Amino acid sequence: MTENDFERSLKRLEELVAKLEQGDLPLEEATKLFREGMKLSSYCSQKLAAVEKEVKKLVAEGEKLHLEKFEFEDD
Repeated sequence: MTENDFERSLKRLEELVAKLEQGDLPLEEATKLFREGMKLSSYCSQKLAAVEKEVKKLVAEGEKLHLEKFEFEDD
């Protein structure tokens, strides 16, 4: 996967959520989009977990600084 896969996956996930929230899709289409969204969500979660692990390691290897929880801001 390339560097921008996370960003593209997140954007696609947002698109899927918007479509599903409209509620006017046929059941089969909604199920297909939901399945795709679950795969994207899993990928994004794994990617974030890997980055969090890397950040923790970098902080630990630094000057033994304490680790603080990183909070994402909503757009």
